[in-house]
Amino acid sequence: MFIKQDPMRRVLYSLVPIFVWSAYLYGWRIVALTAFVYLLGILAEYIFEKGKNKKVSEAVLVTCGLYALSLPPAVPFWAAGVGILFAVIFGKEVFGGFGRNVYNPAITGRTFAYISFPLMLQTTWMIPGNFGLGGGMNRLIQGSTGAEAIFMLVLVAVVYWVIVKNEGKTKPVIIAAIVAVLLTVAFYVTVAYAFPYHKGLIRNTLNEIDAVAMATPIEIYRGLAQQNNWHQTVSIFGSPVGLENNDPWALFFGIRVGSAGEGAIFLILLAALYLLWTKTANWRPMLLTFVSALGLTIAFYYSGLMDHRFPVFAAHRLSGTSAQQWADIAGFLMAGSLLYAAVFMATDPVSAPKKVWSQYLYGIIIGGLTISIRVFAGFPEGVSFAILTANTFASLLDEIMPVNKKKPAKGAKPAVEGGAS
Repeated sequence: MFIKQDPMRRVLYSLVPIFVWSAYLYGWRIVALTAFVYLLGILAEYIFEKGKNKKVSEAVLVTCGLYALSLPPAVPFWAAGVGILFAVIFGKEVFGGFGRNVYNPAITGRTFAYISFPLMLQTTWMIPGNFGLGGGMNRLIQGSTGAEAIFMLVLVAVVYWVIVKNEGKTKPVIIAAIVAVLLTVAFYVTVAYAFPYHKGLIRNTLNEIDAVAMATPIEIYRGLAQQNNWHQTVSIFGSPVGLENNDPWALFFGIRVGSAGEGAIFLILLAALYLLWTKTANWRPMLLTFVSALGLTIAFYYSGLMDHRFPVFAAHRLSGTSAQQWADIAGFLMAGSLLYAAVFMATDPVSAPKKVWSQYLYGIIIGGLTISIRVFAGFPEGVSFAILTANTFASLLDEIMPVNKKKPAKGAKPAVEGGAS
């Protein structure tokens, strides 16, 4: 069923520790949501590729994994499903399938979901720690959306079975898709409105999550946690950790409010080393994304251009110690999805440019735009828009950048035109 792709398998291997850590932080919901995303993403590519008598690429497994870990832990399943369908169909298949997509599929799906359901993707956070049982709201979310998880997983599994059993037939695929959509709508409408006070159902959870109740690290830097008197301490392996101070070590280990997989910086860095050691990822866009983001953050921080949006930076810059200032800079870089995207998405070999100098500039565009959007735009995070913008110009960069000419080795024969590269 799958085309064997060793580089994609190595990316999946590097994601496993991040997934396990996110399951510890946010509980069973991450496992169920990831399984749902995988089922739906594989099914979407299967339908398209079977029509061309081709197998499913293992690249879709990477797309599903990266997408699932980029989502807020408590996001409704149907919203996650819309995003992964868009990622596979419009981010990949409409261009002709694997190797032909212009944009990174995982980022395409994540951005589409964010733009389509902005409030939902900015309020469905969970407090990390102890398998998602670190706070009362977490227990409410975990306990009351079991019906949603079971229903959605069973529904997609049944649809998958129907389509595989009727391989090559168009009518069953269309009917299965329509029935699945109608059943999903009926389920959410019934649960949300017919049983509004039943604690075992959904209305008392996702519809009542307060956006201010849990602040992300970037929102904490903006002062939103202090304005709303948000204080939360969680126990991680028996040690109390405060979430409202953006302690750099807490951010480094992912003890923060945010998307499922973006916070485990220590595991993301280990994944980067593994991908570079196995020559799976290109170091140029990865490194230049981080270096450009670091350079621009330092420039904005010490020039005062960040003061209007991040008051705590202004206070530390004017009267704080050097240690406080560098803690601000380090924390700002670890907040959000910058490092996650730099390691796993900026290095996508299909949507990135191919020439060496193009890859340097490509990384600079991603890192520079990410920080610029954070500081000057209305979005709390800018890495998704930065990568999509860089993807747009990837081919142009290859056109305008010079080719690196390598001196042939002594005694080497000139390459024959049309030979393997």
